Amino acid sequence: MSAKQNQERYDVVVIGDVFCDIATMPIADFPERDTQRGCEFMLTIGGQAGNCAAACASLGLRTALICKTGDDVLSRWIRTEFEQVGVTCFAGTTGKEELQRPGITVSIAFEDGSRSMLSDRGANLDLREEDVNFELLKKTRFMMRAGHWNTEGLFQANKKMLKFAHAAGSFTGLDIGWSAYLGWTVQARQTVLDLLPSTDFLFVNEAEIQELSGKEGREGEQVLLDRGCRNVIVHGGAEGSAWVTREFEIRSPAFDVKLISPTGVGDVFNAGFIYALLSGRGHEECLRFANACAATHLSTRRRGSVFPTVANVEALYTDENKVT
Repeated sequence: MSAKQNQERYDVVVIGDVFCDIATMPIADFPERDTQRGCEFMLTIGGQAGNCAAACASLGLRTALICKTGDDVLSRWIRTEFEQVGVTCFAGTTGKEELQRPGITVSIAFEDGSRSMLSDRGANLDLREEDVNFELLKKTRFMMRAGHWNTEGLFQANKKMLKFAHAAGSFTGLDIGWSAYLGWTVQARQTVLDLLPSTDFLFVNEAEIQELSGKEGREGEQVLLDRGCRNVIVHGGAEGSAWVTREFEIRSPAFDVKLISPTGVGDVFNAGFIYALLSGRGHEECLRFANACAATHLSTRRRGSVFPTVANVEALYTDENKVT
């Protein structure tokens, strides 16, 4: 890290996974086996951490990303894309020959708004504590740990990073995503539950709440609060979003938009929430702005690594007629 970078302060430092996303435009259904169907693809940077960092930078936040890539052509393309969207990317390069590629996800989107994904974690598996410069965590307003399941090498360091950032006066956030590789075993769940006392904001959807807590809905949210998390932020998709604490519960409706690009929508929501929080907006406005970020991303045909700007979002955010 250069002396200039060592002195720079950030609004957000995101730590976690990066992927190359290859996503389809929505199709009606899977094609039959041994057939070929034409469709339009969108090629972008991705990953929970990658999407969140890119969206934060696009909204104007000073954003750093700590991640791991290979040293192949695709990895170099990803690092260039982050630079172009305004993310300061501290990307270590794996020395493991078998992981000399970035994470890659093929996401198949369907017309009903659902999607199916195939993922290869690639160099994300080699992201470790020694790749994290803790000095950066002293110089940020919000530390976001994203892509938990895709970066198993950080499992032992997660609590240390969150506690360190919290002690330095930063907000801390955690988005775990779906446990596609480990499954929701007792041991896998515990790797998340152990982090909750050091987590200011836990970003989860209803399925993740149920798998983590063993309970549904409000009961599950309460379990997570009882385990030490201060704020549970719920991605509800078409049902909108919620902010739940011991003191209050706020729910905000989704925006009614055309479903075009569902990949990364939850990560863009997180970025919108972080932006609104750091901007000093009220509780309801934080959710509403985050919903608008997600809706803007969802309804955009992506040409390259393009993420919502504040102007894009507020054009939808202020249009009351588009709220469901």
